[in-house]
Amino acid sequence: MNKQYEELRVKPGEYIPNVGIDYPDDPTVRLLNPPKTHPFDIDENYPYYDESFNFKLNRFLCYLKCRTLVFFLQHLVWGFKVEGRENLRKYKKLFQEKGCITTCNHAYRWDMVSVIQATGHSFFIPMYGENMKTADYWHMKYIGGIPIPTGLQAMKKYDAAMDKWHEKGYWIHLFPEGIRWDFYKPLKPFHKGAFTLAYRWDCPILPCYITYRKRTGFYRLTGPANKPLITCHIGTPVLPDMSLPRKKAVDLLTEQVWNQMLQLGGIEHNPWPMTI
Repeated sequence: MNKQYEELRVKPGEYIPNVGIDYPDDPTVRLLNPPKTHPFDIDENYPYYDESFNFKLNRFLCYLKCRTLVFFLQHLVWGFKVEGRENLRKYKKLFQEKGCITTCNHAYRWDMVSVIQATGHSFFIPMYGENMKTADYWHMKYIGGIPIPTGLQAMKKYDAAMDKWHEKGYWIHLFPEGIRWDFYKPLKPFHKGAFTLAYRWDCPILPCYITYRKRTGFYRLTGPANKPLITCHIGTPVLPDMSLPRKKAVDLLTEQVWNQMLQLGGIEHNPWPMTI
């Protein structure tokens, strides 16, 4: 068991999987470094906002694949369940008026699919660009992946594109942890990009959390014996306090979402701080 788990405290009955991964002691370490098979430049020339026919066609095909084959495999392999879906109906008017940013722990290979399947929405998703340069390029790009650039001119175009996608009514998803550690139970420290966007747009954040269940019965035949089953929990939206200065509002929103995600995850004491 990893050192962080010695400090972790969860609610009674909360399942903690042990999949044999030696998780690092540094929450910024990336465990995955897949080979780069689709190199491209993440600069001011990248189409962060794209409404071409080719983009729309491939995006349609990607979501068609998700909503048929991948959703089915989610149930078959991962025993996928959703809790809290009633919150989507309860706050439907708020989402229609202001849009929505969803957040979730970065939990396993199909965690973005889990949020899409749980909410029933399509998304645009800011991503670590190097991870898009892999064999998963087509899926990551057309599911809505937008690489996050570093250069000043590229950041201006990226910001303008995010504003346009939001204005057109698309939901935006971010993994505030930034780093994916498969089947890791604790919540890793947050980056503040999602909360800064929420303040900029006066937009609610809808926290989600992926938890794990012991693989039993029929599911022992459909997936790896040492890997858990998956539940996606949908929380309640949190709005930024627009009466506060930006930094205070972003800090407060970060704390509120952090606390709700811990609650959704059944975590009573987390071994990591809220931010790095």
